[in-house]
Amino acid sequence: MASRLLSAIWLAVILTLAACTFAGRPPFEKTDSIYRFRDNVIRSLGQTEAQGLVQEVLADASRDDRLKELDILNPYDRAVFPLDMASPDITWKDDRASMWLVCVSFAEPSGVVCMLTDQPSWTPDRQAWEQIKTNAGQKDAHVTIYGLAPEKPVRMVSRNAVSIRISQDRVAAPVFFQHMPLPFAYAARHPELSQWRIGDIASYAPPPVVMENLPVCGNCHGFSSDGKLFGMDMDIHEDKGAYVIAEVTDPINISEQNFISWNDFQRTRPNSSMGLFSRISPDKQTVISTVKETSFFTMIPDIDYSQFFFPIKGQIAGYDRREKRFFSLKGADESGYVQTCPAWHPDGQTIVFARTRHDPRLIDTIGDRGYITIDPHVRIEDLNRLYRIQFDLYTVPFNKGKGGNAIPLAGASHNGKSNYFPRYSPDGKWIVFTQSDTGLAIQPSSRLCIIPAEGGKARPLACNTPVMNSWHSWSPNGKWLVFSSKVNTPYTQLFLAHIDARGKASVPVLLSRFSSATRACLVPEFVNIRPEDFPEFTVGDLTSPSKTFNAPGTNHSPIELSGQR
Repeated sequence: MASRLLSAIWLAVILTLAACTFAGRPPFEKTDSIYRFRDNVIRSLGQTEAQGLVQEVLADASRDDRLKELDILNPYDRAVFPLDMASPDITWKDDRASMWLVCVSFAEPSGVVCMLTDQPSWTPDRQAWEQIKTNAGQKDAHVTIYGLAPEKPVRMVSRNAVSIRISQDRVAAPVFFQHMPLPFAYAARHPELSQWRIGDIASYAPPPVVMENLPVCGNCHGFSSDGKLFGMDMDIHEDKGAYVIAEVTDPINISEQNFISWNDFQRTRPNSSMGLFSRISPDKQTVISTVKETSFFTMIPDIDYSQFFFPIKGQIAGYDRREKRFFSLKGADESGYVQTCPAWHPDGQTIVFARTRHDPRLIDTIGDRGYITIDPHVRIEDLNRLYRIQFDLYTVPFNKGKGGNAIPLAGASHNGKSNYFPRYSPDGKWIVFTQSDTGLAIQPSSRLCIIPAEGGKARPLACNTPVMNSWHSWSPNGKWLVFSSKVNTPYTQLFLAHIDARGKASVPVLLSRFSSATRACLVPEFVNIRPEDFPEFTVGDLTSPSKTFNAPGTNHSPIELSGQR
């Protein structure tokens, strides 16, 4: 079978090299050379010699099935690419060879796209990738890499192959995300080094920076589902509860007039508020957040996992933009529980959130300090053993801000795991959430699971990598999921997976142009704006003494806050 397939590949290459029209399609080399060469070893080959080498390699491959396997790092086998995605990096590891032939073949007899290189990677240019997508259609394309020893005659020493598929579903939305240096302790001391980028998966250029050099710490961000309102945790005037709400105009204006403070919620009660995991309602009138929280936190001297964090107290509260008031959400404000990670149903009528009982041991351990100190050798695995916590998902009606009875989400609660970061699909049919053995946020064992929105059997998604899967977001059309993983590097990368109508995920693709060798990709979020229409940010003076914004502990607020309980 393998011999017949390789013979077919060899024949297709001969036909392409001969510049014949095959199956009604023009030969590839009429728009771009089928071969690309790098560095001196490859440049020394003329076109005729290179063509002869390819024929020799493929003929040799058809005779020898006992070659050692090289390790293809990207793409993954059976990965599914969106139709509107730019070309991926094809990368591999091979200690046996010093030159490689990469061939992409197709189910239909439409020729083979090849690359000869002395580097262990190839990123197809735009013309080559468009040809690959066209030839592949909706069937598998096979990427085969042959390792060569540059002897005379050239000898094949290794080989491996993966299959990929091109989905006809487009993403059609950009990804907004943060680039942050590591470890976390360093990033906290240098907020000016964090960058926020807008990534267009169709672009061959790196995602442009749209906000940087912030003089204050900026954290979790969010957009309304229609892309017209932006919100973000941003510490101004020493207020850890400050939160900016800005209309998405051109430019997006970040000034102190656009801030609220979650510390204005029930000021007379103890505990300040940071406002964790805030989310904007579908109608843009309400923002919900975790407030009056106490968090269990420490910084870890480890580049892989440099913080350990989860709330151990807290409730869900809202801010009504029209009435300019804060309110507590009944059913998600129960004493004796910590309630966090809220998310809106797309109809705005239901909120799903994570909940667990207070643990007196954790509360006593953290005390009034807000953090714990650890020895330099302690790692996240040690902390997970010592300080366990498991969250369950609950739903509660919004009921115009009045709330109601919280109900555990069957399949994502009381299952011996920690369940958190729920996100409804745009059609309201599914919830994708993060699950780990313990904890919340940046857990090595975390994986993405999907469950019907009304509850049922939770299933791990096929897009999960072996190490840390979290911070996920649905594309506006509900066809794709972007998420973060540390499978390749401590500097978290972004991956993309297709989700079909049955809630089944594809093997993911790496968004390599979004990655950085010195910064982690955090909190990716699809934005319902055309990439070319995304505006710039302008940031006003957020450090000078304020005349309109009050830091925690002041005697009055610049706005009247009614209806607090």
